Amino acid sequence: MFRQIPVRREVFGGGENLLVCGDVMELPEEIRALAGRVQCVYVDPPFMTGERFTRSRPFGTRGWKTGSPAPKYPAFEDRYEDETAYLELLNRLVSEARELLGQAGVFYLHLDWRMAAQARLACDRIFGKEGFLNEIIWAYESGGRSKRYFPRKHDGILLYAKSGKYKFNLTRVPLPRGSERKNHMARGVDEQGRPYARIVSGGKEYRYYDDDPVYPGDVWTDISHLQQRDPERTGYATQKPVRLLERLLLPVTNEGDWVVDLCCGSGTTLEAAQRLGCRFAGLDRNPEAVAVTLSRLKAENLTVICDTSLDQAALRIREDPTEGSFSLEGLEAEHPSFPENAAAADVIEAWETGSLEEGVFRAERRFCRSFRYPELTTTLRADPRAIDAVMVTDAAGRRRAYERKGS
Repeated sequence: MFRQIPVRREVFGGGENLLVCGDVMELPEEIRALAGRVQCVYVDPPFMTGERFTRSRPFGTRGWKTGSPAPKYPAFEDRYEDETAYLELLNRLVSEARELLGQAGVFYLHLDWRMAAQARLACDRIFGKEGFLNEIIWAYESGGRSKRYFPRKHDGILLYAKSGKYKFNLTRVPLPRGSERKNHMARGVDEQGRPYARIVSGGKEYRYYDDDPVYPGDVWTDISHLQQRDPERTGYATQKPVRLLERLLLPVTNEGDWVVDLCCGSGTTLEAAQRLGCRFAGLDRNPEAVAVTLSRLKAENLTVICDTSLDQAALRIREDPTEGSFSLEGLEAEHPSFPENAAAADVIEAWETGSLEEGVFRAERRFCRSFRYPELTTTLRADPRAIDAVMVTDAAGRRRAYERKGS
């Protein structure tokens, strides 16, 4: 028999990377301990839209196979009493980012037209005007179109350096030049058969080979907003594409550098950092955002700091010591957004087996639904008596911990 217990810390492997549920206004000590060591801080905060955002998430095997059912859950509120309250958050984000950065570090602040001007002033004040490097324009075509003014179809991403020693290598983000004719240049082919465009200036010929890369400027139109059926989508509101974050991180980081996101949401920055071999730390106020982010990451060398739910939801387990099997049959948890008559087995989205050491859940094996693996592994061929703790994430993103009674 297993009983539900409160757990705040879960560790996968060495646990070096961090995923923390907390508020930047009271920055958790685990994040604050990185002060002066971080190479890049990226922040995509609320935009002060005045909206209440929801997220959708497939439910059960059928939902992950077909996309339906996919209930909607509350995500976050982008509402503030007034501009002063919002600017208090913005100033804290920028200030904490600067404290975290090392001398070679850089800071990205991602906003839209609503508060971009105020953000620039805040960054100029905290980083110094000399720290400004770029305002990147990320243009896209999604959403509606107003006829009362030119449609607002871009975000602005401010880039600041903490000092003149900042790291930046544009050659890490090459783009194909292509064979399109530009500026009415003449075309040619050299003795190796390489096509090029050419221009003569001052009696000297300049060649631009089709297979040589070019590098992005500060207006990006080649990375689209995530479409409704994009397989990358998590259902989390305002999710950004991994390609965007990879382009932002590649010029300013190397493998092993620390990347921090102080409003990590669905975890795009952390996934991009993990792909690039960077160490990472993510912070979000919403425990369900932590669960969504965890579902995107490789469960290795990671510490998750987030209080589990404690509501006495029963975990249904079947053990067979003779056959050597341990089965998770379901979770008796309810949520207003769950489909009617939801099967207990479909309520589970992910689970881990592990052990408890002084209140820390040390995960050993993790199983998680995805579009690629919609059917959750629920039976293990193992001596069930060797499994003394289980962590379960339900379809709404609530995590619960259970330990074997008497262990």
